[in-house]
Amino acid sequence: MSSSSAAADLIAYGRERIASWRIALLVAAVAALAFIADAPQDAEGVVRRTVLAVLLVASFRIWDDLADRVYDSVRHPNRVLMRSAAVRWFWVLLAGLAAVSVCALVVFGGVVSLPVHAGLIVLLAVVYHGPWRLTRDRFVRTQLVLLKYPAFITILTTSGFSSRTALIGAAGYMLISLCEWRDDPALGESYRGGQLAVVFAIGLVAALSLAAGHG
Repeated sequence: MSSSSAAADLIAYGRERIASWRIALLVAAVAALAFIADAPQDAEGVVRRTVLAVLLVASFRIWDDLADRVYDSVRHPNRVLMRSAAVRWFWVLLAGLAAVSVCALVVFGGVVSLPVHAGLIVLLAVVYHGPWRLTRDRFVRTQLVLLKYPAFITILTTSGFSSRTALIGAAGYMLISLCEWRDDPALGESYRGGQLAVVFAIGLVAALSLAAGHG
């Protein structure tokens, strides 16, 4: 495949899966929750942390799409990544964005940003590529993958982990879980909200406990 064709696929993928209103809304939500957990000191802090949010959301979205190619080939066969013959270049793009993210965290991140980022990579490597059958269950896999969002919120704070950050992260996790359950037909068809209710109950108990501790 020619380099021009590969570049065209990458650009088309970016338009389809990254430069969309859903991703813009997701970035805005993650950044806003991080700002609530730890308010930025100035406009420069807002811009810096928003750019970090874009890098985190975009890089992990690409990894998620690459790991879900088998599932998406059935559910979303018309997506650019499903039709592309240049999959290796998507991995190169992922590696590049991950490297840029790490450099940005070294320069601009808080004290816990790199350890949390490293732990998130390990978690998702197990979920995406591990041999355990538990992570093959679509519901369990989805809930584990969605842990990246409270991790993003923690990464984007400058003060590090706190009960307030955990409380905001738990609220964001439950909200995004609900949105994912509504958007993914496989989850809606198979689980009918029962297991999601369990997740919400656990999250609510954790959030209330953290709120009480913070108060």
